[in-house]
Amino acid sequence: LWWTYKKDPSQQTAGKPGLGVVWERFPKFVLGFIAASLIFSFLIPTAVTKSVAAPLKGLRTLWFALAFVSIGLEARFTELVKTEGGRPALAFIAAQVFNIVWTLLWAYLLFGGVLFPVPDIE
Repeated sequence: LWWTYKKDPSQQTAGKPGLGVVWERFPKFVLGFIAASLIFSFLIPTAVTKSVAAPLKGLRTLWFALAFVSIGLEARFTELVKTEGGRPALAFIAAQVFNIVWTLLWAYLLFGGVLFPVPDIE
């Protein structure tokens, strides 16, 4: 909704955008994710989901990696630097640095034995 209602200086439209604009800008994969979650949670028996979990794990990892590669290939960083004095590029870099530091911190806390120390077995 924020993206839809954000004013674009190149488009001088009067009033608020309609539902068609909201639908056009809405990321449709969100609906697919919700539908898949509901189907696998309530319609498919637990035994079936457990039996297909292992074979589908490799495919899930592959599609996840391809999705992130595609996002990276589609990004135009030169346009980010040129837009609004480079503020979007700085926001992107700051968010990535935050994500990296945050992930490393939690990996250290969880897997470094800080939060869950491994008992000595002798």
